[in-house]
Amino acid sequence: MDWFLVGAAAVGFGLLAVGGVLALATGWLAPWLRGRVVRSDLWGYGAVSLAVSLAMGMSFKVAGHSTIVLNVLFVVTIALAILGGLLQRRSLRRPADQ
Repeated sequence: MDWFLVGAAAVGFGLLAVGGVLALATGWLAPWLRGRVVRSDLWGYGAVSLAVSLAMGMSFKVAGHSTIVLNVLFVVTIALAILGGLLQRRSLRRPADQ
């Protein structure tokens, strides 16, 4: 495996997690999100959940060689990714016509 790609992905997940923690702790959002996001706390929870799921997905082989453990980790990873996406979607401003 190319360790450069693993490091780049880890930095990306870390930035996503830091952005989520900042949104939770202070309410700060990146400038490109400020016009669309209404509830920064929901966006922060979603970002942290998504970052954790992506990091878990990359570390499957470290967890062990048991098929049961890998299956449980896979289900938890997918559930966290879906939860993170739903929370971030819920935090956005609704269109005016609805």
